[in-house]
Amino acid sequence: MKIACVLGQGFEDSEFRIPYDRLKAAGYQVDVIGVKAGEELKGYKGKEKVKAEKSIDQVKAADYDALFIPGGQSPDHLRVDKRMVDFVKQFDQEGKLIAAAATARSC
Repeated sequence: MKIACVLGQGFEDSEFRIPYDRLKAAGYQVDVIGVKAGEELKGYKGKEKVKAEKSIDQVKAADYDALFIPGGQSPDHLRVDKRMVDFVKQFDQEGKLIAAAATARSC
């Protein structure tokens, strides 16, 4: 199974790392997709640094079986980019699995 992981600056460190490592350990291919290929993306808490393996312009939803969206500030940064929004919408339109990680916080 091939999984797309859309990631931007300020992602929640554990919400990326734990699922990513477990998916890889289970034998899944997980591609980290950012706005620009090669861009270094930093977690909100500064514990994680990840390079985007592919840019949003290099991928199509049809190439993937599922989508993984870590929480934190990353989704806020990505949703202002129409290409990212359209990519996510394609998964929904094709009825593919979309998994979003989020930590509950009290206000």
